[in-house]
Amino acid sequence: MRRRTLLQTIVSTLPLLPMARVRLSAQVRRLTPESVAMLHEVGGTVLPASIGTDRVSLIVDRFVAWAHEYEEGVALAHGYGHPRLAKAAASPVPDYIAQLSALGAAASARGGAFSSLSLDVRRTLLTEALASAKVTDLPSRPAGRHVVADLMAYYFRSSEANDQAYRARIGRQVCRPLALTTRRPAPLA
Repeated sequence: MRRRTLLQTIVSTLPLLPMARVRLSAQVRRLTPESVAMLHEVGGTVLPASIGTDRVSLIVDRFVAWAHEYEEGVALAHGYGHPRLAKAAASPVPDYIAQLSALGAAASARGGAFSSLSLDVRRTLLTEALASAKVTDLPSRPAGRHVVADLMAYYFRSSEANDQAYRARIGRQVCRPLALTTRRPAPLA
């Protein structure tokens, strides 16, 4: 075999190697227990108190499950008139861990655990964190810019939050029979 033929064979087989899979499997894919605990503390500040602490905890747990199950490169739906298909970005979990750790450090610098600080101080810390991440509005879906904005988008853009806001079982993003769309929604219990 000639040297040129050998080099051509090697170069042509490189794209077939599973390099992307090796890189992906080395990434952090799960939030640490400390990050989850911090996220629960943050959830009590940014999610509505009117839904109760048990519901806030459940929503945070669902968000954590969403983060753990996140898959990058998945095709996202594109609207009418948008010829390009967008794909899901890289997993935000490593950034979430760093952001939650930074919030914990900022809370410690202010005198204790995040949940032990006054509501005004917690809001100030969250406002500063969102400003440093240049988050100016709530994304339509968790977008990975900051974990606090993503947690809020996860809840406030949901059917559950819509129902809570109107105090009725609307089921905005739930598949329902056409006959139900002509009736007034039932009130929440």
